[in-house]
Amino acid sequence: MFWMITSREIGLGPDEAQYWTWSQALDWGYYSKPPGIAWQIGGGTQLFGNTELGVRFASILFGIIQPLLIYGLARACSLLPQTAFWAALIMAFSPLGVMGSLLAITDAGMLIFWTAACIGIANAIERHTTPSYLLIGVFIFLGALFKWPIYLLWSWILVGWLFFPCLRSRNILGGLLVSLFGLFPSVVWNVSHRWATFHHVFSTVQGAESRVLFQGNALDFIGAQAVLISPLLFFLALCALAYCFRQSLRPSLFFCAFFCFITLAGFCVYALFKKMQGNWCIFIYPTFIIYLSWYLNEKVTWGKKALVASLTLSLVVGGMGLSIPFMQSRNIAIPFQIPYRMNPFRHNVGWKEMQAKLDQEGYRAEKHFLFGDRYQMSSLLSFYNTGQKRAYFFNLDGIRKNQFSFWPDMAQEQMGKTGFFAHVENIPFHEGEEKAYLEKLSPYFKQVDYLGSFPIFEAYNQPVKRLLLFKCTFFLGKQPDEGAGW
Repeated sequence: MFWMITSREIGLGPDEAQYWTWSQALDWGYYSKPPGIAWQIGGGTQLFGNTELGVRFASILFGIIQPLLIYGLARACSLLPQTAFWAALIMAFSPLGVMGSLLAITDAGMLIFWTAACIGIANAIERHTTPSYLLIGVFIFLGALFKWPIYLLWSWILVGWLFFPCLRSRNILGGLLVSLFGLFPSVVWNVSHRWATFHHVFSTVQGAESRVLFQGNALDFIGAQAVLISPLLFFLALCALAYCFRQSLRPSLFFCAFFCFITLAGFCVYALFKKMQGNWCIFIYPTFIIYLSWYLNEKVTWGKKALVASLTLSLVVGGMGLSIPFMQSRNIAIPFQIPYRMNPFRHNVGWKEMQAKLDQEGYRAEKHFLFGDRYQMSSLLSFYNTGQKRAYFFNLDGIRKNQFSFWPDMAQEQMGKTGFFAHVENIPFHEGEEKAYLEKLSPYFKQVDYLGSFPIFEAYNQPVKRLLLFKCTFFLGKQPDEGAGW
């Protein structure tokens, strides 16, 4: 992963670039997430500068720590050392583990502390002792700095009171209180920012665009789960869950299996009604992997062969996925050309070339500013420009608010100055985009010049990603209306 990152072939994704912009203005909170990811990236860039390695350095560390924690969780459930070893390998080499080792994402930090808390719970259940709720509260507090779904672990514990008498203790109140301090930084930020994070989370969970029965994305959601852990392992995991309804399990394994199944089933039902992102229940996988490894390594005769086959397939598919950007850009067809749409990193490629085109077309950080009409593009422009000057979000289409909505805008800082507007799209390219953007931008500047369409990534010598660049002279100070959505 260190080599993969430093090669710079797989650049930052839109979310990673956005989190990097946050890290350049460290705060108690941000529009859509708690501050943990920005603090994490801020630490990495202090060590390695504002580079891809600086942004992703903590991800490499998390990729080392997470499988070790999975091993510890398996041992806390009294599984054989060999079984625990297989569980760690599944975590390390499944797509979930590989991507968590490469990309700067909020899920990785949350999973570290979720797994640590589960070790404490499993230890208590297996040994019939009361868990240290204070320590569990600390882990949940730390995980909440990355993502709030970690608080769902308290629901697992409270339902566990029905099955595991050892979990019943008044000390849970102290742990719960400690864990709530994970909300404190975000609350401090939101008090002075219109409670933006809470509006955003509520709006996202509500899923207002899909209120009709069976208008969600249940099949897509299930497919995303299969991709996260790899399709063959996901199928085997479902077989393992079916087994738990036919046989009695030791308490710690019942904890791992039962709560994973109930949570996954609940999310799938919810996905019938609302559109859901595939990573919303990512927290089930540490315990899911423990139970799967036990089932394959200790309960069925064919399990070890299935483990070897599954992990081999996962490594091959993962290695192929990581190789596709290199193969496409270097015109390597083994044994055939891979279509660009199958490139899992098509949103990560081409940014070095975008930076070079900006320089070639006359952008100078000391004289000009950059802006885009999507916060993702504004984030990428901020990282991939000479000088790494923060770009602006210019809401031409009235889309929802984002972190840029709470930072100084162009009207405050760039009145009368010249800026460069960038729009990037993958194939199929839309005809007439140049004219449409000229019409949209013209009311806000004295003059708008279309500088051209520039290919920034080619697959097998065919342009598949292009940059539309506009030079916008003398900003008049007028802003588009703020989007109403959160």
